[in-house]
Amino acid sequence: MHNRAMEFRTALISLSGASVWAGLAVLAGLRRAPAGVIELLLLFAVLGVVPLGLGLVRSESRAGVNSRFVVLQPIGALAVAASFWQRPGLVASALSVPWFVMGLVVAAIGMWNLHRNEKRSLADLAVSVAGVDLAFAGGWLVVSRAGLHPLGFQEPVILLTSVHFHYSGFAVAVLAAAAVRVCERRNVSMGILRAIVWLVLFLPFLLAAGFVISPVLRLAAALGLALSVPAFAVCLFWMARLLDVPVARVYLRTGALAAWVAMGLAGAYAVTDYLGRPFLTMPGMASTHGVLNGIGFVLCSMLALLMEENATEPAASSEAAIKRAPTDSIVPRKRPASVPSHLPEFVAREFYDR
Repeated sequence: MHNRAMEFRTALISLSGASVWAGLAVLAGLRRAPAGVIELLLLFAVLGVVPLGLGLVRSESRAGVNSRFVVLQPIGALAVAASFWQRPGLVASALSVPWFVMGLVVAAIGMWNLHRNEKRSLADLAVSVAGVDLAFAGGWLVVSRAGLHPLGFQEPVILLTSVHFHYSGFAVAVLAAAAVRVCERRNVSMGILRAIVWLVLFLPFLLAAGFVISPVLRLAAALGLALSVPAFAVCLFWMARLLDVPVARVYLRTGALAAWVAMGLAGAYAVTDYLGRPFLTMPGMASTHGVLNGIGFVLCSMLALLMEENATEPAASSEAAIKRAPTDSIVPRKRPASVPSHLPEFVAREFYDR
């Protein structure tokens, strides 16, 4: 019952957030909301992707996030949405602080669970890294809404850094943790997947560092991410055959296809930007790469893995209950004498089961 309550809460928060985001997108299209493509991508992550990711973490991982703290998510998300109705400054940054605090809480819980878990797995590490990504994303969002320009960086680079840590950081790390769990449950060899997961977990931080340290490092990290994420998507595409839910298999493969196109655009942009001739503007990249990555890859993949987890969890619980039950308590049901022996047992079961 507790797991079902968490599933319902995740679905309710995610659907509510998606509804709010859809309304904001319509208002932005009518020029009634102060949001462009980049802002809408950020809000989609805050209102839709993160609650799904936190729900997937709670259901899949032994190092999950305590549900008592997740109540901060919808409060922080609505505050972030309200912050875009304010000019960058004190009020806008104050409205984005709850989201940053939520990220810090998630990161702290993830790190603590990783520390106290004696049998640490790669999935536990991925969950912990996802929390750190979320904290980084919230921190850069506060900087953006405050109107600050650290190290001379201007908008939209600062806001895009927050978008980067929401999607390529938090969301991909959560997907990596869920993928490792699926392979563990199916006793599938994970040699290649493990190597790819290490790359997708830490290359987002290296890419962010490249903006500060060196253009060459930034190019190398961007190309590494543009290659490792599609490789991870190949693993997900292959892993789809392990899923029990047909719709989940379709969603996971759709997400993998979207990732290949999205990261192909990212790699091409990284090379042309390094050469000083970017083939797309940043808003153009947000409209193509951002949408394919955020809605195509991340959203479809998360929905697929959540559907699979929700479908397999009741069966696993039933098996565990049977294993815990005493052997002598499992007694074959005897057919009442009043029921003719030539009838199949399922006939009129609702009568003689009484």
